[in-house]
Amino acid sequence: MAIYEVVGDVDGDVMGDVMGEYEEVGAAPARHPQGHWRNAGTNRAQLQRRGGGQNVVIAKRPEWRDGQAAPGVMLPDEGMVPLGMEPDNGTGIFTAAGATKITWKGQLQKPFRAERLLVSVVRAGTTAVGRLLGQFFVGVDLNMGAIAGVDIETIGSPTAFGTRMTMLQAPPGVIISIPTNLSSGLTSPDTIFASIMWTGRIIH
Repeated sequence: MAIYEVVGDVDGDVMGDVMGEYEEVGAAPARHPQGHWRNAGTNRAQLQRRGGGQNVVIAKRPEWRDGQAAPGVMLPDEGMVPLGMEPDNGTGIFTAAGATKITWKGQLQKPFRAERLLVSVVRAGTTAVGRLLGQFFVGVDLNMGAIAGVDIETIGSPTAFGTRMTMLQAPPGVIISIPTNLSSGLTSPDTIFASIMWTGRIIH
């Protein structure tokens, strides 16, 4: 798509076109009453100018501005947005004496399909080496090829390549959840903090 379009000459070509001072596009060659020739098969951007005025060039509306029922009123559309996941222990921190298993949950407000998992982990202490093993649920449906947990740090690494998934589409009200535990335990006072979110498609 062209970024710019020519809308006419400042010396009156636009009004001349509107008022019918030029022959119809595709008509046989004809001579204008004022002496201008019009060639057959030319388009509106090729109308001959009556004078030496300059063309008025304006930027066309970008594609992302399309789809409005009225100014400021959008038609249904699809976008890519993040979905933050909340840990059920309130902190997202694994500890030796407290949280050894944490479930992250995200409740939907609009239709959503999760595609890219992002996991950030901060470890503190020499025994904080366990990997986060989890499962993916959309509502009550397991979105995995097997029941066993997988290393969500590998799948959700920000630098991972080719790990985009296609989870089940979920309507509003459905909860996406990731039950998670560590591959090896901690000793006090060591901790592992995790932050998890999805990016995916939403209807808005």
